[in-house]
Amino acid sequence: MNSPNPRRLSAPAGCPQRRRPVFLALWLAGMGLAWQAPALAQGSAAASATRLYAIPAGPLAEALNRFAAEAGVVLSFDAGQLRGLQSKGVQGRFGTAEGFAAVLAGSGFEAAPAAAGSFVLRRSPPPRKPARAQDAVSAELPEVRVSARHLPGVEALDRQMIRNLPAINGDLTSQLKLNPNIQYSETQLSSQTAGEIAPAEISIHGAKPYQNEILVDGVSIANDLDPGNKTVTESVDLIPGNAQAMAIDSSILCEVTVKDSNVSAEYGRFTGGVVDAKICAARKRFGGTLGIGYTSSDWTHLFIDPAKQQEFEQSSSADNQPEFRKWTYKAALETRPDPTWGVLMSVVRKQSDIPLKRFSTSNTGTTESREVTQHRVQDTLVIKTDFAPAGSAHKGDVSLVYAPTANSYFIENYRNSDYTIRSGGLNLAGHLESKLDGATLSQQLSFSQMDQSRRSDADYYRNWRWSADKNWGDPTQSNASSGEGARGDLDQTMQNLAYKFKSAFGELRLGDTRHRLSTGFEYQKKHAEYERLEDNRYYLTVADLPTTGAISRCQTSSGALDTEACSTTPTVGKTVGQYFRRLMTYKAGSFDVDAQTFGAYLEDEAVWHNFKLRLGGRMDRDSLTTETNFAPRSSLTWQASEPLAFNIGANRYYGRNLFAYAMQEKINSLLYTQTRSGTLTWGTATQSRPANRLEDLRSPFDDELTAGLDYDSDLLAGPLSLRFTRRDGRDQIVKRLLTKQTDCDGNQCYVYTNDGSSLTKDWTLSWNSGKAFKTGPAATRFWLALNKSDVKSSYSTYADVYGSALANDEIIQYDGKFIRYSEMPADNYNRPWTLRIGAMSSLPAYHLNVSNVLRIRDGYRQMLQNGETSYEGTTVDVWEKTTLPRAITLDTVISWTPRIQADQSLEVKLTIENITDQKNKTSVSNTYATYERGRAFALELGYSF
Repeated sequence: MNSPNPRRLSAPAGCPQRRRPVFLALWLAGMGLAWQAPALAQGSAAASATRLYAIPAGPLAEALNRFAAEAGVVLSFDAGQLRGLQSKGVQGRFGTAEGFAAVLAGSGFEAAPAAAGSFVLRRSPPPRKPARAQDAVSAELPEVRVSARHLPGVEALDRQMIRNLPAINGDLTSQLKLNPNIQYSETQLSSQTAGEIAPAEISIHGAKPYQNEILVDGVSIANDLDPGNKTVTESVDLIPGNAQAMAIDSSILCEVTVKDSNVSAEYGRFTGGVVDAKICAARKRFGGTLGIGYTSSDWTHLFIDPAKQQEFEQSSSADNQPEFRKWTYKAALETRPDPTWGVLMSVVRKQSDIPLKRFSTSNTGTTESREVTQHRVQDTLVIKTDFAPAGSAHKGDVSLVYAPTANSYFIENYRNSDYTIRSGGLNLAGHLESKLDGATLSQQLSFSQMDQSRRSDADYYRNWRWSADKNWGDPTQSNASSGEGARGDLDQTMQNLAYKFKSAFGELRLGDTRHRLSTGFEYQKKHAEYERLEDNRYYLTVADLPTTGAISRCQTSSGALDTEACSTTPTVGKTVGQYFRRLMTYKAGSFDVDAQTFGAYLEDEAVWHNFKLRLGGRMDRDSLTTETNFAPRSSLTWQASEPLAFNIGANRYYGRNLFAYAMQEKINSLLYTQTRSGTLTWGTATQSRPANRLEDLRSPFDDELTAGLDYDSDLLAGPLSLRFTRRDGRDQIVKRLLTKQTDCDGNQCYVYTNDGSSLTKDWTLSWNSGKAFKTGPAATRFWLALNKSDVKSSYSTYADVYGSALANDEIIQYDGKFIRYSEMPADNYNRPWTLRIGAMSSLPAYHLNVSNVLRIRDGYRQMLQNGETSYEGTTVDVWEKTTLPRAITLDTVISWTPRIQADQSLEVKLTIENITDQKNKTSVSNTYATYERGRAFALELGYSF
């Protein structure tokens, strides 16, 4: 578990701590375990009542966790302190305090009572010498402050939550369903694409998914190449990307924290929030796990509109996936030869197989295979070693994460069109922490390489008219054709060398105030490269062959035959052959972009009586924009009484600048065009002018205002938080289409500008139980979160193209009213309100855990463009609002870990998403509606030793 972390200012000495819960919480036990509802127990009674325990000898951390769960109390401790320590266990009837003493016997630690009936682990004090009589009068005890943290809340996940919260795909961001400030894409759970395994994209306070900072052991895995581009088959020179450059399996993580408001100046490069994940360290002297998981379309109810059912079942496109099979393979090995160092290695492979038809029609006479299976493959290799020499002021760790992804596709109705999108990469990081007199220094050196690449079966692309020679298409279709080829091989890579330094100083007293200063800086050197590995020939404008002359025989002026772009076989409905008159060649070539970023911050956390003020500032400079940005960060907390605290904050967050802005300016320079007419000789190649232009850009930023209160008393049985957050997004990056640009291809240019804006208002209410409630053999933890959100945005992503009307924020008609375009609600990540309830029940005597997450999401507002109308003598676009029904989803995980012998156990985990099989609509069009997937099962079997 985590080390103690104060949740409020120091309490007055002697203040009594009691818990008197006054309401019943819902225990959604699921799958046959709903036979008992949890009754709330008094904290003091839990601490004094005796119970019968039968906990065997074993690792001390595991024995403590099991004892605390069976006793129904919260114990806060740092598992790292207990590495290598063993417990003799406890057998018999004990009170809570006596039982802890038995478990900890001979360990040098003790469980001290803390707030609200919880306990905190600390080292046992050394034996005190008897005081002399003359010293008794003058003896003065030192001030003692006892603090403890509650069970993790909705903003933080511990190891148990990560293992047991429902997420069939098992990715990092899918585990964050309880956080009220996170919204998911409407397509994430689509029935049409249930075979995908890509990490879920999230929005925090209305920001775009690619403007979150996602850290794994302090190293960013956010995609800085081209995360907003989602094109798959249509683009010759762009490769689809995800907001996360690496798909990380959550099983390697032991702690995930979301920082969504009042974020410390230590963190930068985001306008949404920070997801800070920690890789597990080795805990056992020697041990490991093996596991295999499975789910499929047969185990999933896919809701499909009847109007689309036939097209879906006969799908030849990855946009519709009627069948899939997903497998997960896991293996981990860990060793801790002694308490000072340990090594952990983990390997995870996820694979999804998606059978599809290559052609959209029956093609009964085709000579090509009509069936093909697309694959999605994600690998995660982690090696982590940590070291903390005995008696040393230094400790550190080194971690390696290698997480490549390979997704195979094909171009619909084309032969020889298979291609693979590769992404992911490598993170290597070393971290050193030094506790010196007066300060704790932290340093990290890291290297990462990210890929976003494509490999194709062919280096050509052409669409013939159907003929007996080109006969793999469907001759019964109008304009019958037979396409072949793919888009060629591309590499996009980014390498990043980074160094971080942080100094956290000890407490400094100035008069009645106490100060804790921290400062630090970071430097990153980035190199991004775009390379086309070989020429790719794109043949266009097919024409009839003449009836006479050498060309009628596909013969060139030299007498050779043109077999690549000419065919003498008569095409369907005609008596002559065909040839291509236009050739676009995407030449092999490369270019690169270098960038350097520098950030520094200074922050002071000052305490004066019942007030705590955090003042800080962060400075960032990015060579892509040559700007120096200063972001003030501030937060003021007033502890009005022991349970009640008020907080206000004002902060600015600057986002990241992506390499896509600069790299796309040069891509079109690799394109050359040739034509021919009445001859098979190609004309002179003409190099294309740029299609994109990069102008002066500023870094996007969000200004944040927050206000809230925290109430933590026995009355509510856990901490309650109410918060309002307002985000004003400015200088957001959008792509505009400009005409009459003589320096651009076709006299038009795509230009990135700072014309985007957004406004978000979020109200959030969250609560989590301060202890595990004991009911019979079960101890249950609860979480509750309610969010009311209003998001307005003038754009979807930087990759979408906006004309002058939208980019200039002109008047439109929306829902019958004339407004500015920027005043229209965002078209995604914008559920008006959500309610999330989580319950996690542990039954240690039965080696059983049952977790449930209930999400109720208000009807989504979908915007549909519908023609034009007149306004003050001009024509404006008309947008209509379609309100979709409310969505209700209950997800359940049942985990059973029976012990075989000693430290060996089986692991059986059943995940059921949407257990009530709700039909949740996500969008509508003129022809059909789309839905989230219905009830879905996933089974995982494992062995731990």
